[in-house]
Amino acid sequence: MPRKIETALVVDDDDAFRTTLQGALRRRGVQARTAATVDEGLVSLEDAPVDLVVVDYRMPRGDGLSALHRFRRLCPESAIVMLTGFGDIPLAVAAVREGADTLLTKPIDADRLLREATALVETPRSSTAPNSASRTSYKLDELERDTIHAALKDSGGVIAVAAKLLGIDRRTLQRKLKKTL
Repeated sequence: MPRKIETALVVDDDDAFRTTLQGALRRRGVQARTAATVDEGLVSLEDAPVDLVVVDYRMPRGDGLSALHRFRRLCPESAIVMLTGFGDIPLAVAAVREGADTLLTKPIDADRLLREATALVETPRSSTAPNSASRTSYKLDELERDTIHAALKDSGGVIAVAAKLLGIDRRTLQRKLKKTL
């Protein structure tokens, strides 16, 4: 029987985003708690573990990346998702190394977050099955696609400006866009 996400902790310094995501999760039947700092989140998990930990990458008092191993230690069976406003491949690799199960870009749709988290808790962590490598590649492709779309949105759809934001050549971005369409 598939394991369902019943409880969640959202750790983010952005009050509006944090409470909006909490409300969206609650409307979907998830008992969601929030924390504005890494320390608050760790204290909250000591009291009661959760099925899903959502932590922001950049926060003023301690970034989420350096705290991932502490979240993992407190909730070894939980799905841990790191959120970032502007993700890239090196950050995704670092997040997974530090204990996150995946990295997703903001803004995040609550339905997508729950789909990802449910898939993560259903998949054993120590799995070295052949298809797990393709799933990792898929997530990297998805992260790249999300990052490109975020850059295009921030640039007002101007490819040259988006390419500068991404730190790649304009022609490379055009090739990547053709590939994803």
